[in-house]
Amino acid sequence: MNEEKKYEMKPLEEMNVIDNFLFTQMMSDKECGAVVCSLILSRVLKREVSRISFTPQKTIQGLSEKTHGIRLDAYVTERTGESEYDINVYDVEPDKRSVHKSGLPRRSRYYGDLIDVKILDTGTDYSRLPDLVTIFILSYDPFGEKAMYYEAGTTLITHPDVHYDDGIRRIYLYTEGELPDGAGDADRKLRNLLRYINNSTKENAIDDDTRMLDSIVRRVKAKKEVGVEYMKSWEIEQEIREDAQKEERENTERERARAEREKNRADAAEDRAEKEKARADAAEIRVKELEAMLEINNQQ
Repeated sequence: MNEEKKYEMKPLEEMNVIDNFLFTQMMSDKECGAVVCSLILSRVLKREVSRISFTPQKTIQGLSEKTHGIRLDAYVTERTGESEYDINVYDVEPDKRSVHKSGLPRRSRYYGDLIDVKILDTGTDYSRLPDLVTIFILSYDPFGEKAMYYEAGTTLITHPDVHYDDGIRRIYLYTEGELPDGAGDADRKLRNLLRYINNSTKENAIDDDTRMLDSIVRRVKAKKEVGVEYMKSWEIEQEIREDAQKEERENTERERARAEREKNRADAAEDRAEKEKARADAAEIRVKELEAMLEINNQQ
């Protein structure tokens, strides 16, 4: 029997910002995370975003035990004034798994709904809901138009010229997408940043933003505790993978045994049917013989 191929571990040095583990480790460092979030938001929104606080891997439970909860990769709030309600909320989600592609719009919808529910206190007026921007950074093209930047929002379909603002923006960034027509310096900076996030090599650190991000990436990768955590996470994933393979083998074996039992039962039923047919044929022949003998006797 051929030995199963072991899952090959990607070296920590080769990990990119878009990889879940590295992004999480960067966000877990308060200083690094603040710089990275500010940099990403500033480039995406084309304005300086600095008065922020953030929570990495923020978990929001569903409304009941039966409903689906979510985990946000980076939950960021920006202070826009002095009131507690003067904030903007951002959800930054790097994603390299193209299997999520078809469900992205509804995933964004669900994330936004749960975030709103957790923000708005009982008795608070709906006008106090902050602006919410979800930003997906994707290694795959979400809508097949080869664009770097896609944005979705709510409009008044019957009267598209009428301003309709529910405070929600959904931005989808394709790391290998093309620049828009008439792209300016801000668009090129965003493209450089996205390329580095997707492929975090020194060669892709080609401007001030990406060089700063590259220094953070190298700093995080060099931490001993990050290396230890990566080994632990890989070992856990490997165990889960091996357990899944074992379960799959057991399920396959059970299915094979079940199919074999079904085949044996079918063969036995067919054998019984053949024997019954043989007895019926023999009985029919015997009846014909007796009828022939009776006819001969009658003729005599």
